[in-house]
Amino acid sequence: MRTILAVLALVLAITGCTGKNNAQTQQKNDAEPLCTPAPVRHTEWEEQAKAIAGRVDGIDEVAAVHIDKDLNLAIKVSNFNRFRLESIEKEVSGKLKEAFPDSKIHVTSDKKLFMDLQAMSGAPWPTDVKEACQKKKASKKLEKKMKG
Repeated sequence: MRTILAVLALVLAITGCTGKNNAQTQQKNDAEPLCTPAPVRHTEWEEQAKAIAGRVDGIDEVAAVHIDKDLNLAIKVSNFNRFRLESIEKEVSGKLKEAFPDSKIHVTSDKKLFMDLQAMSGAPWPTDVKEACQKKKASKKLEKKMKG
C-alpha cells in the first residue's frame, strides 16, 4: 500500500511540474509577435504631432508618443475650453489623420493619461530590444485605457 502511494505521489509530482513549463513557454511565445521587429520610436514625428495639435485653439499642453505605427497623443485643455472638449479632440484627430495617414491615432484629454504619456515621452528610448518591447507593451496598455 505504501509503495502504491509513493509511486502515485511521484507520478503526480512529475506531471504537475511539466504543466507549468508548458504554460511558461506559451507565455513567451505570446509575447514575441508584438516585438518581432524591434519597436522603433519616431521622435521627429512626435514633435510634428505636438506642433499640429498645439496650433488648435484651446489646447494648453500636448504630450505625444509615436511607436511603430501607433501615435498616442494627450492634450491638456483648461477653463472654459473644457466645454468644447469633444470638438477639440475631433479637430486634433482629423488634423493628425491628414498629417499621418499610415498611423493609428489615439487622442485623449484624460489628465492621468496625459501625465503618463508625458512621462513616457520624456524618457529616453532604450537600445535593448527587451526594454524596448516592455516600453511598447506599456504604450499598448495606455492605448487600451484611451479607448475606453
